[in-house]
Amino acid sequence: MTDTLSGSTQTPKLEILNLKKSFGALAATNDVSLTVRAGEIHGLIGPNGAGKTTLISQISGELIPDSGQIFLDGVDITRLPAYERAAVGLARSFQISQLYNDLTVEDNVAMAVQAQTNKRFNFWREARKDPSLREPARRALDQVGLLDRAGLRVSELAHGEKRQLELAIALSLKASVLLLDEPMAGLGAEESRLMKNFLQDLKGKYAILLVEHDMDIVFALADRVTVLVYGTPIFTGTPAEVRENEAVRDAYLGRED
Repeated sequence: MTDTLSGSTQTPKLEILNLKKSFGALAATNDVSLTVRAGEIHGLIGPNGAGKTTLISQISGELIPDSGQIFLDGVDITRLPAYERAAVGLARSFQISQLYNDLTVEDNVAMAVQAQTNKRFNFWREARKDPSLREPARRALDQVGLLDRAGLRVSELAHGEKRQLELAIALSLKASVLLLDEPMAGLGAEESRLMKNFLQDLKGKYAILLVEHDMDIVFALADRVTVLVYGTPIFTGTPAEVRENEAVRDAYLGRED
């Protein structure tokens, strides 16, 4: 498929077409369409209750849409379960931490690597010994600056370091598309600066759909931004275009005057 929404003839890494999901009378996502291109950070913003997390949950496979389609590299994955989407290159991270606090940092990443293989063996013991699991785990930890913390229990990490670990887990899955759900949530100023730098380093290497409330971060990192209000996309454009769009300013960003 081509990037018909932007006029590009290149097949987008991720394409969402006319996605709808309702809970009773509430339309959580209402005819949502957007694309994420290779190497691009595409921001997704909107007020609380706009449907951002519901949209991400449909893309990741945790929720099945009522209608519409989801394409990964031109292949329809709309009905694939979440674990199969991860196997073909889609990884979700952040917002809700799902880490094993009593295991080491390296163990957590190694088990994520193991989950992508067809190996069936003792879940804990073998993962600690298998170099095919440990080596990619250590590479991912090095990529996010946590290699020197590999032997610590997750419970010993600071909140910002746990966010880095979640990112390492996503990277270890060999995904080409990353769904990052509020990576700055709960971070202090220095932790946010470090996370921003990590995400900047990923730009150009992955296609990233970034959900984030920190507008300074979104506008600094994103190539394009989609604004979602009451489940409906009201505008997609560059950060500069989003800032200047009257409908966006009225519905979400507010006016300086």
